[in-house]
Amino acid sequence: MQTTAVSGKQEESETTEATDMHAKHLKQLEDEHRHMLERYAESQKILDKYSVMPGKSSDYMSLLHRITSENASDTSRAKQPLVLKKISDSFTETYLPFKDNLALREEYINYYGDIRLGKVLEDLDRLAGAVAYKHASDAEGNLAPIIFVTAAVDRIDLKSRLSPDCNYRLAGTVTYVGFSSMEIYIKIQAVPVSGEASEQEPNLVARFTMVGRDKYTGKSSQVNPLLLEDESQRRLVKISEQIKEHKKKIADTNLYKRPPSAEERLVIHQLWLGTKDYQSNTYGSHTSLPKDMVWLDKTAMESVTICFPSERNVHNKIFGGHLMRLAHELSFANGSVFTKSRPSYVSLDDFSFKKPVNIGSILRLTSQVVYSEPENGTFQVAVSADVIDNLTNTVERTNTFYFNFSSPSGTVSRVIPRS
Repeated sequence: MQTTAVSGKQEESETTEATDMHAKHLKQLEDEHRHMLERYAESQKILDKYSVMPGKSSDYMSLLHRITSENASDTSRAKQPLVLKKISDSFTETYLPFKDNLALREEYINYYGDIRLGKVLEDLDRLAGAVAYKHASDAEGNLAPIIFVTAAVDRIDLKSRLSPDCNYRLAGTVTYVGFSSMEIYIKIQAVPVSGEASEQEPNLVARFTMVGRDKYTGKSSQVNPLLLEDESQRRLVKISEQIKEHKKKIADTNLYKRPPSAEERLVIHQLWLGTKDYQSNTYGSHTSLPKDMVWLDKTAMESVTICFPSERNVHNKIFGGHLMRLAHELSFANGSVFTKSRPSYVSLDDFSFKKPVNIGSILRLTSQVVYSEPENGTFQVAVSADVIDNLTNTVERTNTFYFNFSSPSGTVSRVIPRS
């Protein structure tokens, strides 16, 4: 009896310690996340004054045509000399006039009368590419012999609903340049109508990382450096460097690179303690799962599609924006089943395109609700993209997307791992 009592006290002490460590770990993550969002907000304020510039959507379409035609041709291999470019030099904009163009509205509208965000994600990726090519051009606007690919999406936040009864302006510019990479900031805002303020609050903000490769060798190719004109622009670059360092720190803690820390192991143990009563024991008995809890593996959904040439980019690979659209639509379907309602998209966390997807590939998307916060009705859906080789039956992971949603009811079930 004494041994049992001591054992019980020891287990209680370990549980308390795990709970404290879990709370400390969550607090640390929340603080880091808050600081990162503050940096994003600060950089957005700085950028606002550089994105009120003249521009025409026809210029954007002309630029896209030039990118497509010149990448398809075998022009001179001579490298262009690097030139200093200002932030404003790469500014590119286009429009989505849903209010004025009924045919366009019909193409973008979903079954419940809102805008299909997956289609908008395609537009964002396309615009990011145009901005990259514009920054890499020479002083006369000639395109460099460089191909640009979307290396990563740092974050996409939907700040307010996109309405089919409004016209929208998409504007993007380079905010940071490395050796062969560049960070591109894009925002979507409503075109003001008569009587409204000339500059509307952004409905959506996004950050892309584009990487340049030599058109003929495929090796990293240096891009034009950025000319910083004042202190606010230097601050902008510093913020981008801080965000880059934060991403590197997160990447270094990936489970594929190192095992869980002592704190993380305690968190895992606490999660297991919280679910063991609902697991079948040696005799097959267990407590029924409460109605407000769902096994994580029970939330899984999957789709398989063939990648057709119509979805290719200028490099004859599957367009990254197309992959984002497919992943978003599956995550929304998953969230709808999970909440038994129509969830609202909140944001897309950072991810990298690890490998290109070839035309003709069999693409498998697997989604799962991986985290939920019942107290505020938010949850996250992870969507993994895999390419299946039909000849060898091997599977290769290309990337994983993390979509954040909120439930209209203000509450969601708690997802718990089975093992």
